[in-house]
Amino acid sequence: MTETATETTVEVVNETTNETTNETETEEIVSSGESVTFDLSALNNQFNTDEISVPAGAPVIINFDNQDEGVDHNFAVYETEAAVEVIFRGDVITGPAQISYTFTAPEEPGDYFFRCDVHPAQMTGRFVVT
Repeated sequence: MTETATETTVEVVNETTNETTNETETEEIVSSGESVTFDLSALNNQFNTDEISVPAGAPVIINFDNQDEGVDHNFAVYETEAAVEVIFRGDVITGPAQISYTFTAPEEPGDYFFRCDVHPAQMTGRFVVT
């Protein structure tokens, strides 16, 4: 298990005395496992797979290879096929080009949805969290 802590200093104003103080807030981020790396490519407006499976809460690295000359693609994960609640949305890149996307898988096991936001009807798949 990997733990990291993020410290943020915030300025707090006491409304009664009008005094300003600095306070530090600490947020712990706990990862439940080893990172998972997946190679994903786009060619002829299709992903090379329609299913990606990762452990719950794991750090995920997607090595994305857009092989389509002059065509924009990205990789994004959503709660459902409605694509309303974003879990992760990667930058759009114009091919041929490569990029690595890094994010944390949802803590809740289940079936999620991934797609290319530029081609949402053609380039889709299941993002399975175990």
